[in-house]
Amino acid sequence: MRITIDLSPDIQLDDAIRQQAESKARESYIMELLRHGSISTGYAAQSLNLSRLEILDLMAQYKISPFPEQTPEELAQEIAETRNLL
Repeated sequence: MRITIDLSPDIQLDDAIRQQAESKARESYIMELLRHGSISTGYAAQSLNLSRLEILDLMAQYKISPFPEQTPEELAQEIAETRNLL
């Protein structure tokens, strides 16, 4: 996938700033895909060349929980199942 942003010719960016902006845009896009469940944590980490621990830190920065969202009923069921195992 390629995303193109047309900037005014008046905007002059040196290569370092342009690369930093592109990297941040890629990171943000990947994290939004992760937030909406379109990709896995592993895929996000691989796409951003991060370790599992690094992706968890990045998820915290983007306020993305590493745990799936659950209804109160699903959470109660999971707690009950866990208690049965103990």
